Amino acid sequence: MAQNNDYAGRSRMINEPTSIAGVGKKELKKAREVVTARQLPLSKFEKFLITFCGFILVGLMLTVVSGKISLSNAQHKLEATQEKTTALSSKNTTMKQEVNQLSDQNRLNKVAKKACLSLNSENIRNVNK
Repeated sequence: MAQNNDYAGRSRMINEPTSIAGVGKKELKKAREVVTARQLPLSKFEKFLITFCGFILVGLMLTVVSGKISLSNAQHKLEATQEKTTALSSKNTTMKQEVNQLSDQNRLNKVAKKACLSLNSENIRNVNK
């Protein structure tokens, strides 16, 4: 029986909170409670920093959007210029072919015969660029 009493005394000491000098039971109970996190108020500098970064972010977004718009406009202008260049190049090629056909020696001889003109080879001079 003595052993049972000894055991009961020890278990009571373990289950009961130990007393610390100068600390009451209420303070120990509060210390054991889980502390809930609470939000700290923002300082003026933090508010300014958040506002400043927000303005910078909005400015960068607007810059990116306007850059994409100007890039798109430049691309459309480039395509239009390339189309004009292609059209003029094809027209230039057609005109060169027509000049070559009109300046063919056989054709010139036929036109001269129709107009009753003669070809004097001493008076002909060839000029090449």
